[in-house]
Amino acid sequence: MKYLWIILLCLTTLPATAQSMRVEDFVRYRKSTLRKTALRTDRHQALLDLYTNEQDFQFLSGDISIPAAAGEGFITLSLPPHTEFLTVKHPDYGQLIWKVPGPELKKKKRYRAYLYTESLKKEFQQTKQWALFSVQPEHAIVYVDSSMYPIHDGQLSLYLPLGKHACRIESPFYQTRYDTIELTDSARLEKQFFLDSFYAYLTVETDLPQALILLDGQPLGTHRIETGRLMPGKYRLSLRLGDRLYYDRFIEIANAERKVIDLRQTILKPLSPNDPPSEEEYAQTTAPGDVDRSASAGARSASDPALFSGTVPKNQRSNVHITAFDAQTEIWLNREKVATGEWRGALAPGFYAVSSRKEGLESRTVFFWVETGRAVELNLVSPLADYGLLNIACDEVDAEIFLNDIAAGYTPCVLRDLPTDRSYRIRLVKGEKTAECILHLKGNDIVNVNLQLRKK
Repeated sequence: MKYLWIILLCLTTLPATAQSMRVEDFVRYRKSTLRKTALRTDRHQALLDLYTNEQDFQFLSGDISIPAAAGEGFITLSLPPHTEFLTVKHPDYGQLIWKVPGPELKKKKRYRAYLYTESLKKEFQQTKQWALFSVQPEHAIVYVDSSMYPIHDGQLSLYLPLGKHACRIESPFYQTRYDTIELTDSARLEKQFFLDSFYAYLTVETDLPQALILLDGQPLGTHRIETGRLMPGKYRLSLRLGDRLYYDRFIEIANAERKVIDLRQTILKPLSPNDPPSEEEYAQTTAPGDVDRSASAGARSASDPALFSGTVPKNQRSNVHITAFDAQTEIWLNREKVATGEWRGALAPGFYAVSSRKEGLESRTVFFWVETGRAVELNLVSPLADYGLLNIACDEVDAEIFLNDIAAGYTPCVLRDLPTDRSYRIRLVKGEKTAECILHLKGNDIVNVNLQLRKK
């Protein structure tokens, strides 16, 4: 038995050179961390959430294969109670035999740990991005790739795979909207959808206080009326005073139109009941005082931006200052080397790509926009550093993110190009509510952070 423990201890230490995996930050979920929603447990098994963004793992407890259920950024293992050792295998990162810290695992309990993977040859690629939808009306339903997402208070945030997604937005009494969104790894996507009302509205005004206004023969009121929702189409509008008609013609109401028929300046005379005009004549004639003040909810005005071409005058250029990681790092602008360490210059308005190089290694390319009269200040990351990502979200949208007390964006979003093997203080603020945590970013990976805002 003594030799068996020695062998097992050796196996837990040998993989330091043979593999590139490690398990850290092991804890058991406590009641205080469950918040409002109870965490699922198993009556016969111990559940372990291993947070990782890699796939193709194989897990063993002794010779028993352990099933793994994929979650959002983690894998849930159903382990036999009293498990002390877990074997983790991966085709790229090798094998790890992990000794469970502390007491043995117990059934009806749930645990959490982080499974870190490292490879100098493999850069972590972001596979998902946040999409933030703002929708009117506020309680519409959004379909993304055939999955349904109800909206509350007009906003919806989804963490979706990169690429194109088909969207459909529906709501009772509104036209269905179809669209396609495309997510990239550079920034979250913000999209606004304004659904056009499926119904139309009609307002009729007259100078005859006692005149009865009828629509398709149904009385609506006198003097001035505003209808509720009307289906688009053709209606017969009549104005009756006593037994005589003073106005009688067909009107067309378009989809989502707010139509106004103003008869206050029209000289109205009794119509002859023996010779009413045909429907075609109604459609071809307009009373002198009729004013059609319609406005479609779907109407939009837009202007195309001016395009810059030719030689741009100096007074339209902007000052740009680019600083590399150190004095020995090259600065490349639009794939051309422009300086080492630091570069200052004046650029014409437009998009530019900048990166840095040192000792044969190149940093990620950063794209930036130059506007007339606005200076640009850029600090480039080191091409030698290993970078991680933070996926930050909370229970509310657009809480301001402070990373080590520096404003870094709004929730939800993914913060990129963060040097690893260091600690970060994350603080979220929205109105009087705040939340914060401190974490240590390890490895070229993405870490999911989901906080709950509370009043100070």
